[in-house]
Amino acid sequence: MKLRIVVNSECNFNCFFCHFEGQGRHVPTLTPDDIGFVADAAMKIGIMDFKLTGGEPLLRRDIVEIVRVLSLRRPKDLSLTTNGFLLGELAYRLREAGLMRLNVSLHSLKPERYAYITGTSPSVFHRVMDGLLKAKDAGFSAIKLNMVVTKVNVDEVDDLIDFAAKHGFSLQLIELMPVGYGEVGFEDNYVDLNTVVRHLAERGRFLGNRVDLHNRPIFNVNGVKVEVVKNYMNPNFCAGCTTIRLTSDGWLKTCLYKPPSIRVWDLIKNRDLEGLVKAFQKANELREPNFKYDSVKGHGSRRLVNIKVRLRVG
Repeated sequence: MKLRIVVNSECNFNCFFCHFEGQGRHVPTLTPDDIGFVADAAMKIGIMDFKLTGGEPLLRRDIVEIVRVLSLRRPKDLSLTTNGFLLGELAYRLREAGLMRLNVSLHSLKPERYAYITGTSPSVFHRVMDGLLKAKDAGFSAIKLNMVVTKVNVDEVDDLIDFAAKHGFSLQLIELMPVGYGEVGFEDNYVDLNTVVRHLAERGRFLGNRVDLHNRPIFNVNGVKVEVVKNYMNPNFCAGCTTIRLTSDGWLKTCLYKPPSIRVWDLIKNRDLEGLVKAFQKANELREPNFKYDSVKGHGSRRLVNIKVRLRVG
């Protein structure tokens, strides 16, 4: 099981497909020590994989301290997702603090198009590219590019693969979600990633599905590992979900498509370890696939049995 920690609600970009995970609300945020306490509770039930996200997590002035606090817990994996704008300033400090991996959003290699997608300016593209190269120099051995595929940029999939090959990055292709801004003009922008999967199969080699996370298909294309996050109307994706989210204002959430399920702010602030462990277990019991076989056209009468992630208490 994996814990996605939303550390803030602010973002300095305005992507036209933003799903507002933690964004759009100015809310109280958890301190580094609060987040470390949450990690202690999560590790009690076998969660050893943490990802920091936002908003834009690098906007937090104490983001390096958050990384350091989590790194001291010796997790199996500790990663961070960023738009890359502040990466050039922070890459070395983040690596030194113990961050293991980076996901950097890069939705286009064309400055003008990038500016349109992100609601910024072409100069921002060049700053992000500089940040990517500084992160590579800082010693991050695993840098993954995130590309939300829409009709605006689907023609750049091969270009992103070639760019990733040049720099030793991996690539994650993400299907547009009808959530947040993504719901506005969804039909005009949506690209069914099954079409991209067929293209990847022709150009590269299928490596299998990533069973530890959403049953994502993975391909090797030109030496680049390409993961496909096909979430929309995909029961197989939901069946393989092993992620739980902690929002910046202290809620546990099991799905981007669904509202938060359990309020844990007071448990965290009161350092109620037993109560927080039980809250994690309860959230897992409430886990419900957003897309089920009997509700998706083409899957007949099959019904997806809701799979609860197996938790251990130790």
